[in-house]
Amino acid sequence: MRFFPWLAALLLTAACATPPRPVGAPSRVVVVGASVVPRPAPRGVVADVFGGEEPRDVVAREAAEALRARGFSVLGVETVVGPAPTVEEAARLARERQADATVVLVLTRLDLSALQPLGQVQVTLESLMVGPTGQVWTSGERRTATAERLYQSRTNWRSHVRQAVIQSVRELP
Repeated sequence: MRFFPWLAALLLTAACATPPRPVGAPSRVVVVGASVVPRPAPRGVVADVFGGEEPRDVVAREAAEALRARGFSVLGVETVVGPAPTVEEAARLARERQADATVVLVLTRLDLSALQPLGQVQVTLESLMVGPTGQVWTSGERRTATAERLYQSRTNWRSHVRQAVIQSVRELP
């Protein structure tokens, strides 16, 4: 008997945690990850052996996961080497993939100076959501100071980028 009230409370909490999307907001998206930040130097034994990962790959992968968690249908994930796509290029990509919008996340700053001593990282992401006709649903920049308390996060910048991407995706319609 106690299971049903617990389940109801859990479902209510989950429903309140994710803000509803506006009527007519995109639901099928293409994700583009980009970065103007160079790949950080490997930290730790595993990273030294296998090499590091590109920040744009982390941004694209984590954005796709965060969008799926919000109920979006992700039709494709791409990374961009060089400058971020323009509004026209993002609209073209949405048309090609028959998506409602293209979500572009660009990592513009990754300050790892406080990673080892404090477990903190300064992350700046630019976000852009463009429809197939060129309509800009949202555009903005988000500066985040992430703090993780786990040992791994003091040697791994990916968890901090993931946290910043999730916060940026929550702000999309």
